[in-house]
Amino acid sequence: MKETLIAVGVLLAWSLSYVLSCWVRPFRDCWVCDGKAHHRSATNRKLSRPCRWCNATGKRLRIGRRVWNRFARVRSAAM
Repeated sequence: MKETLIAVGVLLAWSLSYVLSCWVRPFRDCWVCDGKAHHRSATNRKLSRPCRWCNATGKRLRIGRRVWNRFARVRSAAM
């Protein structure tokens, strides 16, 4: 019983910290271009092209923030 309460507490603390971090910093660096907004060619380092995953911004919306935005849209449409 005690181990279950500890596990639930740790999970709750982790969830709250993730929600808070998504609220404070909704964007993160793109995982494809590492926040540089362009890809470098493997053979020629001078050639680069815009990243299609982040639309050449270098930032992507975090998954938790996407879920929150979807929830807010559905909620506002229901009212």
